[in-house]
Amino acid sequence: MGAAVWPLLLALSSSGAHASGLIGKIVPPYPEGLHDAGGSCISESDDYAHVCDYSIGVLAAGGGEGSQGDEAEPTLRYVVAAKMAGRDGQSALWKITDAQPYPKAEEGYQLQFGSCRVHGKDDERLAAVVRQSMDQEYLQDVIWARRLDLPSGKLVEVQPSAVDCINEAYFGL
Repeated sequence: MGAAVWPLLLALSSSGAHASGLIGKIVPPYPEGLHDAGGSCISESDDYAHVCDYSIGVLAAGGGEGSQGDEAEPTLRYVVAAKMAGRDGQSALWKITDAQPYPKAEEGYQLQFGSCRVHGKDDERLAAVVRQSMDQEYLQDVIWARRLDLPSGKLVEVQPSAVDCINEAYFGL
């Protein structure tokens, strides 16, 4: 199953809390000052009931409803891996299994989920920070890449030079 892509603007920031303090927490609710800024479902099963057993997502600070001025854009803080922990009505509950500080990058780079490849092979478990461009089908300027290892729940480093991501803005002109 293909996972949704949530391209997000990168922000240079220092984290307000330690990423390791997030591991083991069940969210929502999120720790004070943080909120969900998007993510992608991952499964190791073709069964519809299990399409979102795992996820890779981003937690941000600021930019919530009612934010004004500089706070209008969220500050991306963490890339998190999580496992489905149940439901609260219609809302999914997630147990965070890994959390890493959001990678710092120059303007023009975005985090992509579920639409990247390693050595040319599709891998929905990848998250990569890649420079966006309009003139190529696959984006190859990757500066950070992690793959969700399902057994451990950890985000494992992948050599950025081995990764490329589909360019959803490419029209083959």
